[in-house]
Amino acid sequence: MPITADPSDIDVLVVDDEKDVVEVVGHFLEEEGYTVHTAFDGEEALETASGKIDLIVLDIMLPGVDGYEVCRELRDSVETEEIPIVFLSAKTEEEDQIEGLMLGGDDYLTKPVSPQVLVAHVKAVLRRSGVEESSILEVDGLKIYEDEYRAELNGEDLGLTLTEFELLRYLVRHPRKAFTRQQLLETIWKDAMMVTERTVDAHIKNLREKLGDFAKHIQTVRGVGYRFVQEEESAEA
Repeated sequence: MPITADPSDIDVLVVDDEKDVVEVVGHFLEEEGYTVHTAFDGEEALETASGKIDLIVLDIMLPGVDGYEVCRELRDSVETEEIPIVFLSAKTEEEDQIEGLMLGGDDYLTKPVSPQVLVAHVKAVLRRSGVEESSILEVDGLKIYEDEYRAELNGEDLGLTLTEFELLRYLVRHPRKAFTRQQLLETIWKDAMMVTERTVDAHIKNLREKLGDFAKHIQTVRGVGYRFVQEEESAEA
């Protein structure tokens, strides 16, 4: 299953004074395979950025040194001037966004933002900066274009919904590992309280129909849930 870039070699610093924000953003970046570092104020961010950091997700309203000043100081230092910066802030005014970009920010997102959108912007900035190439998963004629959120089978677009895409990508990224329906709910559906385990079964059914013969790679693990195998090993467990 070749992947054109190894996300684990990419270090992302998440800076926010809200612990919940840092945990959520960090979780979804780690799900993509990135190595995540955290900081909760501007001084800590500047100190951490002096190490091996490939991209920074940066809040503006920080205690002490704010995000604008962090960006300014990073751009003024030879060691850190080229680190891509994605502002993630509750400041939604146009002048705030302009200031962030004029100071050297590479992108500006306003809270709240969906994890998928944030990850997509991070990937785009990494590609533009030359840190990360486009990521493609390939298995037996299946190609998953992660940054395009689409999949092809033998050259034909599968026409997956976003949820189907996320479900297929997650299973393919973790071959042979069996996931419970609850685990899949909590990972793919961001508010698992609003859906039931039957939702997983319904999406697996639709996904299998679109995959045709390739659906043999998605096996049901009785009493547990589902797993992806790269080769058909046996009848369903």
